[in-house]
Amino acid sequence: MSNCPNIDGNQISYRKISGYTSLALVVIFIGCVFIFDLGIWKILVFFPAIVMTVSLLEASNKTCIVYSSIGIKHMGQKYEREKDTEFLKQQRLRSVKIVMSGTTFSLLLTYLVYLIP
Repeated sequence: MSNCPNIDGNQISYRKISGYTSLALVVIFIGCVFIFDLGIWKILVFFPAIVMTVSLLEASNKTCIVYSSIGIKHMGQKYEREKDTEFLKQQRLRSVKIVMSGTTFSLLLTYLVYLIP
């Protein structure tokens, strides 16, 4: 049971759109860093970066961090309560990994942008 999705279809599409939109914002922000001297404001790249990474990781893992924390899934037209405790435990573990990976990548990207002279 290594694959335990709790979202499907339009939920994955929604997260991909959110992730790619945030990616565009990150690229635009980095472009502005090269054009203007933003000083300490460079750290604001963290916010679109965290949205980007978490959204794209949720889409690729088919796991919503919010849904897994409250124990539901959205695999079609309606929300359902997750009844399998082992499945829910794996979803929550995957959610923690998504948040940790997304935060780590976003902090690294923010640090690299901050180093841009």
